Amino acid sequence: MSASITNLRELEETKKPLELFKHLKTDLDKLKSQMSNLSNVKLSSKLLKGINIKKGDVPNSKLLEFTGKRLSLSLKNPHIKELSERLQKKPEDSKSRLELVEIFLQESENSSLENARDAYLLAMLEVEMQLISTQKVNMALATQTVFLMKFQKFLQDELTKIETKIKDDVHVDTILQKQQERLHGHVDTIIEKQYIRLRGEVDFVQKCVILLKYNPIETDYELNLSKFEKATIIPFGDLKNGFNAMLSHLVLLPLATKNLELMFDILHRLESKNPLVGYHHSKMFDVLAQIELIIAGIVNDEEPRKKGFKNLSNALSAISAAVKMVGDIPEKNLEKATVHRFGQLCYTIHQNFKSLNIPVQNDHLQRTRKAVQLLEFMSSDPKIKKLQGKLLSVLDSNSH
Repeated sequence: MSASITNLRELEETKKPLELFKHLKTDLDKLKSQMSNLSNVKLSSKLLKGINIKKGDVPNSKLLEFTGKRLSLSLKNPHIKELSERLQKKPEDSKSRLELVEIFLQESENSSLENARDAYLLAMLEVEMQLISTQKVNMALATQTVFLMKFQKFLQDELTKIETKIKDDVHVDTILQKQQERLHGHVDTIIEKQYIRLRGEVDFVQKCVILLKYNPIETDYELNLSKFEKATIIPFGDLKNGFNAMLSHLVLLPLATKNLELMFDILHRLESKNPLVGYHHSKMFDVLAQIELIIAGIVNDEEPRKKGFKNLSNALSAISAAVKMVGDIPEKNLEKATVHRFGQLCYTIHQNFKSLNIPVQNDHLQRTRKAVQLLEFMSSDPKIKKLQGKLLSVLDSNSH
């Protein structure tokens, strides 16, 4: 990151919005590296070239760093300065960092995109700590939503500027028509290309906001993941209120990596016969797939499409393994939820095949029949009945 961001277009994600989460993850990794290297007198990580942070140094208010100094200077709460100073003396003070993020959320309506970005990454830093809690996950999701909404507005404002420039020369509808004509040799002007690119970028962020929509976790719970390193069982309370509740929301945080992977590793080791593992793992892959497929639809690029289908395949493998543990009749809530997700994925994958004119393979039709069969035991629910109807239509359309 530059020492001073006076132009938001200097941020990597504003240069390439479709690579939004990739660039945010790079800066989150910098924060994590700062924390892991604080025991050294001087940071030596190549990733942090040009940044020198020591305990007791005056925090750099022009950079994003673990104290949240830059963010604190933009907030009005009189308590905020004390929080940043506490974090400088004690970087591992999660309570103070979460208070800082909470104050930002209270003032977020009038905050800048850069403020929202800082708060989001500071919240994600806490999510990646070994002591993870529902409070941390909720805050990360809240700041993610604020950031995405502000980023969407930023891009929309840029799009509006382009529209204003061109409205006297050519109608916007004409540009969209020309977008189709490119297939027949039409060459867009620079401003037309800017308009089409920005329109796609706004669409991408809008769809991410919808995809990553959430309801806060209601239970207040925390897990020290280090205690499971040599554990042989997971206590029921930890499984229900910790792993299950947190994973259902962590999969909606594309920047979550370290603890998400660790939690799945623990579950695979200690709860390998529990459909809960495949249930959440499939959702994680599904979210990643949808992000890639949104990008593929905008740029018409084969690479994100391949990544999207690979993640969909992983999602289907995970939920299929979970369905095998359910048996012939889903009875418990988790078993019903697993079957429901299985059916949804079968339909999603078919729709993707259809949109790309890919023939539906027999093995997928067999999975779809299995989903219809299992959903029959839950068909009193109108939503399940509707999904079952969609899957039956898939089978009917491929019966020949």
